[in-house]
Amino acid sequence: MNKLQTLMQEVTENANQVELDLINNFLKGIQKMQQKEAPNYLNATFDFDTKYEDDCCIITLPITPLSYNNFDMPHGGIIATLADNAMGFLVNKDLHSEGKGAVTTNMTVHYLRASTAKSLIATATYLHKGRQTLVLTCTVTQPDGKKVAHATGSFFVITPPSSSK
Repeated sequence: MNKLQTLMQEVTENANQVELDLINNFLKGIQKMQQKEAPNYLNATFDFDTKYEDDCCIITLPITPLSYNNFDMPHGGIIATLADNAMGFLVNKDLHSEGKGAVTTNMTVHYLRASTAKSLIATATYLHKGRQTLVLTCTVTQPDGKKVAHATGSFFVITPPSSSK
C-alpha cells in the first residue's frame, strides 16, 4: 500500500460518521473535478449549486461540518467565500465571451445574523458595469428568506493567462 492508501485506511478505521461523511464529500468533489462537472476544487468540495437568472447569479451552499465555526454554524469566512463566488461567477460569465475575466479587488461583508439553516443562498447582482471596474452586491439568505449577510465587491477586468480554463 502506498502512503495515501495507508493514511486513508487509518483515518477511516478511526473515523466517526461525521468524519466519514466529510471524507465522502471531499472525494465526491475530486471526482466532480475529474469528470469536469465543477469549475474548481473549491466549488466541487463545497458542492455549490450555481444558477443564472436574468442579470444575477444564485449559488446555494449546503451547510456541512466542513463549513462550521466553533459554534457549529456557518463560518464567516465561508459566507464571505460564498458571496465572493456568486459575484465573481456573474462577472466572469458575462466577460467570458469577450475573452476577459475579472478578479476581486475589494469586498466588504456585513454579517446580519447567525444561521443554523441547512443551506445558504447567495444572490449576486450588478451595481455598476464599467469597462475596467465592476461593482456588485450580494445578499446571503437562509432558505426561509431571512438575511444572513450582505456584501459588496469590486472587480477588475483582466485578460486571463492562456493557461486558464
